[in-house]
Amino acid sequence: MNQQGLHYKLIKAFLLQILLISVAILLAVFSAEKIVEDLLVRKALQGEAAHFWMLYQKNPDIPTPNTLNLKGYLAINNDYSDVPEDFHNLHPGYFRTGLEGRMPIVYVEDLGNARLYLVFDEEQVAALAFYFGVVPLSLVLVLIYLFAWLSYRQSRDAISPVIQLAQLVEKFDFHSQGLAELDLSELRQTTDSDVAKLIDALNHFTERLELFIEREQNFTRDASHELRTPLAVIKSALALLQKRQDYSQIERHSLALIESTLGDMEDLIETLLLLAREESSPLPEEDVLINDLLATLVEQLNRIVSNERISLEIEQSCLLSIPASEKVLSILFTNLLRNAFSYTREGLISVAIDENRVTLSDTGIGMERQQLQQVFEPFYRVQTGHNGHGLGLTIVKRLCNRFGWKLKIRSKLDEGTSISIIFPRARRIGGRREKSYK
Repeated sequence: MNQQGLHYKLIKAFLLQILLISVAILLAVFSAEKIVEDLLVRKALQGEAAHFWMLYQKNPDIPTPNTLNLKGYLAINNDYSDVPEDFHNLHPGYFRTGLEGRMPIVYVEDLGNARLYLVFDEEQVAALAFYFGVVPLSLVLVLIYLFAWLSYRQSRDAISPVIQLAQLVEKFDFHSQGLAELDLSELRQTTDSDVAKLIDALNHFTERLELFIEREQNFTRDASHELRTPLAVIKSALALLQKRQDYSQIERHSLALIESTLGDMEDLIETLLLLAREESSPLPEEDVLINDLLATLVEQLNRIVSNERISLEIEQSCLLSIPASEKVLSILFTNLLRNAFSYTREGLISVAIDENRVTLSDTGIGMERQQLQQVFEPFYRVQTGHNGHGLGLTIVKRLCNRFGWKLKIRSKLDEGTSISIIFPRARRIGGRREKSYK
């Protein structure tokens, strides 16, 4: 049973109600017992003593009370011969003392040279109280528990459609089934108008969501076609340019750089379009050696940026293999490296490969605490003077969320930033420790 579910909370509420009722009744019984013993019995014995003294003053030879539950003893001029020995040391007052293995209530009162002992044995009264008090009280408790159980059944039946609805939604596989396949026809038979309204609202929501997903899928399909077409034209034009033989070395290098960038654009568009589709098939995974991938990306970016005031260091404590799409990893680390180059005027950019993580640190401008809280928001840039649209870290965050990677960032103003990506499924395939510099 889900401890946060309505069923659990309902049972908890009724059990708590029964517990509180039981405690209240027990306290009431205990209080009634004390009231009977301390007030009613005391008053009754005082009344009996007053009645006896009135008769005694008229006739000193009147016998002391002697009934089934009340027995009296009289001591005159300190003569305790007719008084049980257990009572000899008692002074006037109200007591519970031992007598022949029992603990009766004893009331002692003086009048002149006489002392009256009234002994009330409540065993008979307790038996009557049990039959006429405890037994009816037990029946009342049973009835209360029965009514509480019936109320629980009624309440459970009232919320059962809601629980069934929650179970249906929880068991429904949204990844392999469409929202239109969520069948709520069984719950429509309920007579609860509120549940019926909830089902209708859920159906309207799923219909609107299905339409939204359909529009989004159509957009991604059309955008993919429209974006690939101009890239194909550029690619074919570049192939024609590369056939010429009269280029200088610098021009050939520029053409090669355009070709490489064009390939990166194709991979980027394909990956981002796939990520934009919630219902798309998963990206193909392969065991990517992160060491080689980072070395390639660092070399490409270092050639593009070509800032002699920035040195780049790769520290490898092991060979790390990550089961993922190489395109996705390329986008991830390319955005991190570009971000580091953009906000580092001079100093060191360090890439550290550990057992299950990759950490990229720089000695750039850094960020304040408030900036650090906004850094993953779309279109947010720490300094507006830098190139870019403020989407790099947003893409990084989205990729990490999509594939279950953990992202940690630390930064200090004017000292630099450190970003770590933790890969839970990473596998160490060898050990080596070396540093390479670019």
